[in-house]
Amino acid sequence: MTSGVLLAVCAATPAFASAVSEVASFRFTAVVKTVCRLEFANMAAPQANDVVDLGQLTQLCNSRAGYRVTMVHPTNMGGATLMLDGRSIPLSDGNETVIVDENRPKLQVSDAALYLNDSDTQLSSLSFRIEPKGAIY
Repeated sequence: MTSGVLLAVCAATPAFASAVSEVASFRFTAVVKTVCRLEFANMAAPQANDVVDLGQLTQLCNSRAGYRVTMVHPTNMGGATLMLDGRSIPLSDGNETVIVDENRPKLQVSDAALYLNDSDTQLSSLSFRIEPKGAIY
């Protein structure tokens, strides 16, 4: 009787072994919403020595094609410069200056300061905008 049970187990083994060796796979993809954010931390009031400490500028954009940050300022501020992590960016005579132009997604934290350099124009307002390049989801 024992040999009959052993024979039944051996006969069932090849069918079970072939079922275990099969492998299944799948691919998972997702499209996430395009997010671009711009924030300032530790901004200080303008000082008497024509320097405006803007504090830390945080840029976050997940656009695959990158992003652009534009500073909107009063016209005729061509003598002023923006210092961004030690890099000097001269302001245009118009009312907008591109201060960052990235070609990939990025998270960047930078120290920022505006040097008015005895500009004749009053600093009445400043604003910044971040815009993704390429497709927006």
